Amino acid sequence: MRFCAHSQMFVDDIAEDVDGVFDTVSGFGLDAIEINTPDAALFPREAVRRAATRTGLEVVLGTALSLDKSTISDDAAVRRRGVEHLLGCIDIAASLGGTRVSGGIHSANGTFVGRGRTEAEWERSVLALREVAPAAEAADVALTVEPVSRYSGYFLNTADDAIALVDAVGSSHVRVQLDTYHMNIEEDDTPAAIRRVGDRLAHFHAVENNRGIPGTGQVPWPAVFAALNEIGYTGLIGFEHFPLELERMAVRTHTWRAIASSEEVVVTGPELLRLAAR
Repeated sequence: MRFCAHSQMFVDDIAEDVDGVFDTVSGFGLDAIEINTPDAALFPREAVRRAATRTGLEVVLGTALSLDKSTISDDAAVRRRGVEHLLGCIDIAASLGGTRVSGGIHSANGTFVGRGRTEAEWERSVLALREVAPAAEAADVALTVEPVSRYSGYFLNTADDAIALVDAVGSSHVRVQLDTYHMNIEEDDTPAAIRRVGDRLAHFHAVENNRGIPGTGQVPWPAVFAALNEIGYTGLIGFEHFPLELERMAVRTHTWRAIASSEEVVVTGPELLRLAAR
């Protein structure tokens, strides 16, 4: 198993302490870091390149489209900013030797309009991903669309939603990302959903139902890893935890109590998940 930690487990913005975060993640013996990228234009590319070379960590770009970059917006200028952001993320990933741009690349994250998605919004998302797909293919960087729970967005909530979106785009480099935290809320059967995604799966977040230490909650880890093995998934296993100490992220993720530290997640989590996967 190869494990990955999200940068916002340790710092709000990677630009605050690139070397410190890379040293921390590397020091825990992990294989990769997933870096939150809210604005491709402001990404500290050279500092990250140096830190990645020094530590040997693989870099995954994680992003979530904001309201002013939503590719499903009624406003064509907003949609254009979203497309340009995704193209920028692809370029950054390729320049760092990365192979993934992951997360909420399908619509604005944390935005609600008091209804479910419309057909027009669906078509806009498909068209935007079709537009950026050739760049992803040329750079050999996979774009992984992540379904999130109803508390994080309304556009893409289930594995079946993600399958439908990826199949509608029809690119070898637009694929699915799954996160067991969100699946615990939205799926009837998490292992069965993983099997339905099958070889579309290109990135995976192993997150406990309460965002605590994976292996200590209600996610059925042995069945999850059986399903991952069945579909032949050999990619990264990513951790995503938001501690109280990072106040902005804690508020954004509705974390009001101390569940675990980021260190506990990345140290104990791999041990428990390896046991569950046996």
